[in-house]
Parts: sequence; structure tokens; C-alpha cells
Amino acid sequence: MKKAKPFYIGWQDKMPKEHKSSVKKFIILIYLALPILAFSIIYVQRDFNGHQFELGKTSELTGVYHSSPVPTLEVLRSDMKADLSNHVLLVGYGKFGAEGIMENIAKQEGNIDGKRITLRGTLIYGDGKTILELSKKSKSLVAIHENVINKNDDKEYTTNALNNVIGEIVDPKCYFGVMKPGEGKIHKSCAIRCISGGIPPVFKTKVDQNKSEYYILLGEKGEKINHRVLDKIAEKVTLNGVTTQIYGWNYLYLNPELIKLITE
Repeated sequence: MKKAKPFYIGWQDKMPKEHKSSVKKFIILIYLALPILAFSIIYVQRDFNGHQFELGKTSELTGVYHSSPVPTLEVLRSDMKADLSNHVLLVGYGKFGAEGIMENIAKQEGNIDGKRITLRGTLIYGDGKTILELSKKSKSLVAIHENVINKNDDKEYTTNALNNVIGEIVDPKCYFGVMKPGEGKIHKSCAIRCISGGIPPVFKTKVDQNKSEYYILLGEKGEKINHRVLDKIAEKVTLNGVTTQIYGWNYLYLNPELIKLITE
């Protein structure tokens, strides 16, 4: 007759040898597997990009303010650090765009479009782009200067067609430094809230293995399309449109209904 396996109940004082041997093997296996698993997870993770958010540090920038197509500050090249773009995209505090803040300033101070002003805020930068978060909201305005810079060499370049380009729609505030990672499906819900709040949607596309190009998205007539692209954010998409460069930023004019999701 075949010998029956010993029966063990956890509250008994002694564990049968067969059970004790199995438990030892399992524990040894776990101790060996955990370091291997941890190393494997770290190895396959992508390195964080070098984008920066100067949290807790306030900077003051002086330049010509442009309200359209989106709020930007055109700073003299000589007034910026060598590694920062002098064409600064303005965003609001938290998950909001800068339009409301700048409109409130204009109500208090009069028209400031095209004038040389000084703003204070928190710098965000990476991959050749510079953003200023207006952390103090309407108190972000430091000064309005009498001498207006009328240099518009960077206003607009020749328009070009962009056809069947693959990329991802991101919110620039998080992507260029506030969050890591600030892209992909892991960041989708945050990006939707940022763009819903008025931060301009930006299309990111790979030029080659080490270089990306960025386009602020607008409708065919230059209208805001934030709420019309929410279902396409943080997804792999293909799109068509007409591009131009205004005040140092690339803009892409398109029909948002024709943005296509790429299913893999």
C-alpha cells in the first residue's frame, strides 16, 4: 500500500520534513528571483529626459508680449541663457493656460499686446523649448516698459504642408519639465486636464532617433481646438495640416476631426 503524505495544519508545533523542505526551496527561489526581477525592471525602463522645472525658484524675463496665436514672450537672445530658447511660451499656474491671466492684466493695465514687459514666474525647459509658468497669476506682471521692441524677424516663416506624420499630442507644461514622464498613456489623464484648462496642445513627432519636432495645434482658421483633441491625447496618431513658425514656435493648422488614431 502506498504511504499517505503527512497532513500539516499551520498551528501545529512541528512541520513534517516534506513540507519543511518545500518551504525552504520556495524561500531560496524567492531570494534568488527578486534581485533578478528588480534588475530586469530597472534595465528595461527608459531614462528620464533632461527637461527641467525650476520649482520654488522665481525668474524674471523681459520681452515683447504677443497674445496671438497663443501667449508668448519674445525675449532678446542676449538676455537668455545659452541653453534656453528666447521664445517663451506662457502658461498659467496649475493646469491652466495663460490667456485668462494675461486678459486680467490687460484689464488692469490697458492693452499690452506688442509691448515690452517684464513677467515673473517659474521656468520650464527642455529639448530647445522654454516655458514660463505665471505662478503669481495676475501679480506676475512686474513692469511695462516704454521702449517697445518692434523687431519681428521671428514672426512668421513660409508655410509648408505636413502629410501623414506620426506622433503624439502632449501638454507642453508637463512634457517639458513639470512631470516625468510627461507623455504616454501613463500621463494621459493629467494631460487631458491640462489641455482642457487651456494649455495649448502640442504635437510631438520624431525627426530621427535623437531629435523630435514640436507643433502647437490650432484649427484651420487659427482657432483653439483644445476640447476637440481630448480623445486623441497621449495616443499614437497620424495627421495632416499646414505648418508655419511664429515667434519661434512651430504651429500646425488642421482639421482635428481628421486626426487618426493608430491601433497596433
